[in-house]
Amino acid sequence: MSDHDHNDGGHHHTEPMAVAVITPSGTFPNDDNYRRSYDGAHVEKILKAAAVHLHLTNTGDWVAYVDNRQIDPAKTFAENDLCGVVEIEWHKHEGGGGA
Repeated sequence: MSDHDHNDGGHHHTEPMAVAVITPSGTFPNDDNYRRSYDGAHVEKILKAAAVHLHLTNTGDWVAYVDNRQIDPAKTFAENDLCGVVEIEWHKHEGGGGA
């Protein structure tokens, strides 16, 4: 099972980036630092690390946004078109409604 384990057609999946996850319960890794990740890494991996670090539970219905654009945690940073410094806002979906 090769889940982008090998270079494919010139895609190297090695571009480093600085990532922070911002939640209602705090920021991962913390307010002053970023976590190094790579464009070939899946976003959900860093979200899981944030959940453990911040002692978050019941995040199954949470959504992730970068620059007010929803991203897919099951995809890689590259597949989500993310690079450089990435600040992921991760929280429950903000419901609309009301009248």
